Formats: sequence, C-alpha cells, structure tokens
Amino acid sequence: MKRHITSVCFLLLVFGCKKDSVIIPPVIEPVVSKFEFKIEAAKNPDQIFTDVILTIEGTRIKGYTPGTKSLHQLILSYKLKDNASIVKVNGVVQKSGVTSNDFSKPVIYSITDSKGSTTDYTVSIFNFTGLPIFNLTTSGPVVSKDDYVTGTLNINTNGIYEQETNDIALQIKGRGNSTWVLHPKKPYRLKFNSKAKVLGLPAAKNWVLLANYSDKTLMRNYIADGVAQSLNGDFTPHGIFVEVVMNGTYVGNYMLTEQVEVNPGRVNITEIKSGDNADPNITGGYLLELDQRQEDENRFTTNAKLPFTVKEPGSITPAQMAYIKTYIQDTENAIFAPNFADPVNGYARYINTDSFINWFLVNELFKNQDAANFSSMFYYKDRGGKLGMGPAWDFDLGAGNVDYSDATKPDGWWVRTGPWFSRLFQDAAFAAKVKARWQFLKANGIPAMYKNIDQTQAYLTLSAHENFSTWNILDTYVWPNPVVLGSYPREVAQLKAWLTQRVAWLDSNL
Repeated sequence: MKRHITSVCFLLLVFGCKKDSVIIPPVIEPVVSKFEFKIEAAKNPDQIFTDVILTIEGTRIKGYTPGTKSLHQLILSYKLKDNASIVKVNGVVQKSGVTSNDFSKPVIYSITDSKGSTTDYTVSIFNFTGLPIFNLTTSGPVVSKDDYVTGTLNINTNGIYEQETNDIALQIKGRGNSTWVLHPKKPYRLKFNSKAKVLGLPAAKNWVLLANYSDKTLMRNYIADGVAQSLNGDFTPHGIFVEVVMNGTYVGNYMLTEQVEVNPGRVNITEIKSGDNADPNITGGYLLELDQRQEDENRFTTNAKLPFTVKEPGSITPAQMAYIKTYIQDTENAIFAPNFADPVNGYARYINTDSFINWFLVNELFKNQDAANFSSMFYYKDRGGKLGMGPAWDFDLGAGNVDYSDATKPDGWWVRTGPWFSRLFQDAAFAAKVKARWQFLKANGIPAMYKNIDQTQAYLTLSAHENFSTWNILDTYVWPNPVVLGSYPREVAQLKAWLTQRVAWLDSNL
C-alpha cells in the first residue's frame, strides 16, 4: 500500500479519536526524525568543509550550503527509524553516505518502510542564502559609471527560477548619482552582448543591479514596485533579489530590475526612427525624464522651469526634438490655461489622466524624495497617443528614508505640491478620480503591500544577515538615514510603521 502524507491537518481530522468530547489525534511516527538528514563534509570532499544539518518540516527537507560556491552534486547521509526502509530517487535505490544526486532542483526521496508504506520527501539544497547567485567575472575593476568593463555572468538560480542562457557575455559599468559617489556598495549597469532572458524576465540586453545601500530594509524599491503593479501603473519594472559575487568576492544583496528603455518588454511604445520626421510617425514614441541634475544636449526646460531630457530616441533629429519640446510646452500651457478643466480642449487633450493618477498615488504614498520635480520622473508619448507617466522608479529615499526634507514625515503633501499636480488638483473632476483610485488602492494594493513587507522580510532574513555581515552598517549612520535602529527587523518595522501612518494621513486628506 502506498501512502503519501500531504497534510498533517487532514490526517488529524481523519484519524483523530474522540474521548470525553475532546479530539485526541493519534501519534504519527514519521519515517525520518528531525535532524537525521545531513550533508557530511567527509562524504563530500572539496565541496563543503563543515557538516550541514537539514531541517525537516512535514515532508519537506531543506538545507543551505555555506559560501557562495555553486554546489549541486551532493551525497546525503541519513538515519531512518526503520532500518529495513528502502530509499529510492526516481526508482533508483539510494545508499546513505554513498549515492550522489543533482540538487540543482528539488529531489524526491521515496522511503518505503518494512510494512510497505511509502512516503515521499522533497529535499531542497540551497547554496548560500537560497537566493539566485549572480557570479560576475570581469576583465578589470569596475570603477566608472561612464566606461564599460567586459565580463561574463553565470547565474545559479538555486532551483527557484528557470534560466535558459548562462555564461552570458556582457559589459558592466557603474550607475546612479549619489548612490555611486557616496556609498561603497556600488550599483551596476549590465549590458549583454546579445539579448537574453534573466530569471524568467523578457529578453533584453540592458539590466540594472540596485545596491539599496542606504535603504537598510533592502526592499523599498521592491515594495513600491508592487504597489505600482497593483495600480496597473504604466511599464512598472519587476524586481528580483539576488546575491552578487564579483570576481570571487561576495558584494551583497542586490535587486535585479529592468533598465528603463523603449523595449517591448519594458516601455512598450513605438520605437521612433531617424527618418520619422513627419506626421504621423513624428508623434512617437518618446521616452523622457525630468531630472534637475542632467546636462544633456537633448535637454530642454519648460516655462515653469521643469527640465526634461529626451532619453529615447538617443539620436534625435532636429524635427523630432522640436516636436516633443512643443508638445510638452503645449501640455504645460493647457494645464495652466483658464479653460484647463475643459474635457476636450483642456489638459485632457494632452495627457493620459489615468496614467498620471496611478504614478502620483504610488509616489505620494511613499512620499518619494526625488519625485517632487527633482529626478527619476519618467514620461512617455507613444505614436498618436497622449503624454503618460511611467514607469515609477527609484524609491530608496522613499517612505521616510531621508533626513534633509519634510519627506521624512509621514504627514503632509509632497508630490502634489509640484506645479503640474497642484494645478491638476484644482480640477474637481481630477480630484474625484484621484479619490476613487485611492479607494481602490486602499482596498487592494495596500493590504497586499503590508503582506508583501512581511513576506519579503522572511524571504530576505538569511540574505540580510550576509549582506550586513559584509556591510556592517546597521549601527551606523548612512546618508541620508533619519534614524539608526541597529537591526534588520527594526528597520523593516520602522518602514511598516511609517507607511501605516502615511496611509492614515492620506486617507484623511484625499
């Protein structure tokens, strides 16, 4: 008889017995006892240098090998309660301390006791913290955010993602502004020689590794992206936490995400060509960024002193530059015109109102420091379409993680005080749409946000320990932290408490 234990609760309900109106479950002896599965260093020479004890939870067994080395072909040792038990993997009889298996994916151990009863155990062996490990090998040190260094990327998925292509040839350089200049843990830009999928994300050449050095929760960008996705924000990027090893040295926990660029899997708008200089082709698509710091030949400033840089097309023609500059100024003029609220001839003629509102809500919720007309504010205009906002980007200084402005406080307006948004809110119809969208977010995205924070903290526990062992900053001020809390759980609790207060304030004031 073959018996699969799939749920302890189910067994208690089925086999429990009644005595004096109290349900007394029977004692079910597992085939294996806790801590009786392990990876012995003596049986796995040149692989591990200390025994790894596996934990057993029901029919799931797991363990973590020390260090960042990719270890998959391993020999398990185990002691069973029933010495007559037969252990098989894929029908092959196993021998404790002798038989090797490939643990790049979970392995099913079928254990049949002397009575003929079989139980399946899923054994998962993770390397290091269990997160995917990015092994970067470069031809030299990465010391510039302007000049690329060649290299390769090998990805150990730890069995939790699919990865079709490996040993990816690439170029790598630094990225960011204050994050590159001020912090020792550097963010990076990856440029593959050929398009490739990474951990299931759509194929592309350009990728970003965010260091999140000043964000000691490691998750502000990730949580904000989740909120933007719950609003169906335009072109919201996806974040995947990874461990990064560069030239054999562990450099910390990073968040892999997509580069903001015109691409079918990213900012999915029509790619404008150099020959598109007349209607209708000249109308799109354009990707722009509002950034006070950039000095670029493709930069222009509106009458309201808002600096826009055309990110794409990179080689923009004079006619295209004249078109998009005029469109942005016409948009601003319409926003400040006496008839701005006219649904036909006012601002609605030029902007995608829903897109603006979704972008506004996630940035106002996080009171994102840079989103108050400073930097990393992306806009797009597709061919024949209106001006939209997205993707939402760069939240490491959001949710109170700043000590030099009122963005540190969970109360008060921030993004709304900007010239365009302050004017848009003077339209009762716009304000009503924001309120209705907030009610949707409050009922859906915000409960999911709190749950996501808790789940992410649990998921990153081991990784955070390794990251902050390498970067010992939990007891240290890092620009621009408003508080120094001394532990990873306290940092996450502070984030959650700040957002709880912020939600309450917004709910009272929208």
